[in-house]
Amino acid sequence: MSTQCAETRSTACQLLADRARAIVRSDDHELPVLPEVAVQLLKLTADVNCDPKDIVDLFKRDQSLTGHLLKIANSVRYTCGQTVTSIQQAVARLGLLCVREVVMLISCQTRVFNVGGFEEDVRDSFAHSLATAAYSQEIARVRRLNVEDAFLCGLLHDIGRPVLLQSLSDDRKATDGDATDDDIREAAEEVRIEMASKLIQSWELPERLSNTIEHQSTPLEAGDLDQQAAMLNLAIDLANMTLDAEAEVPEELSHPIISVLNLYPEDFKSVIGRHSQILEWVESTQ
Repeated sequence: MSTQCAETRSTACQLLADRARAIVRSDDHELPVLPEVAVQLLKLTADVNCDPKDIVDLFKRDQSLTGHLLKIANSVRYTCGQTVTSIQQAVARLGLLCVREVVMLISCQTRVFNVGGFEEDVRDSFAHSLATAAYSQEIARVRRLNVEDAFLCGLLHDIGRPVLLQSLSDDRKATDGDATDDDIREAAEEVRIEMASKLIQSWELPERLSNTIEHQSTPLEAGDLDQQAAMLNLAIDLANMTLDAEAEVPEELSHPIISVLNLYPEDFKSVIGRHSQILEWVESTQ
């Protein structure tokens, strides 16, 4: 490639990256919204004294959500060896916290992780988010920290990527731009974390979730949320390892975050010992 072509390509990439940042910082750009039933379910299940019948009635209003719920309730992560055949059974067996997890998971999969032209990218991102969510929750359990927050941070940590892939792809079509798919991927990578934080805020989820996700790469700078950010950081790396077919999953791991979390060897073995089940769950949920 000539120097002039390289410079032109570099300028084009920079313009695309600037466009991605503009999208993130715009107050007018339309963001994906949660399904109305999902919003109501999240509000309802936030009350530990809610009536399970009200939850079931809400699910019945959305057949797609119901179908996804039954599929996930019978997945390796949630099943107890008995097939769940009704919403009532699923709600009773899963409990409020797991129902909230599943509602968010389904909403993300159907509303966000679905980008034409970037199907493989989005599929890989969703698989990685599922694995990260599962590992985050396992780490939270051994550290006796908030397991629901850990799951949601893992699930949502990369949610900015598909949003940006969709937005930049739409821009390319609307302007007949000549940006390549790789250009779009690179621009999305630069600001995906910022977009994830913005989307979480737009969904009115707890601010601590967006703050934790903002520090997924810099957990020691997360202040009071350093432990939560450290869990997410470690879970991301464990998910990478688990989803890499050529990587060996070690019984012990040399990782700077291990000491930050004060994880004992037996704690880490407990977490990493779940890798087969986590991989099976990820594959069954795709």
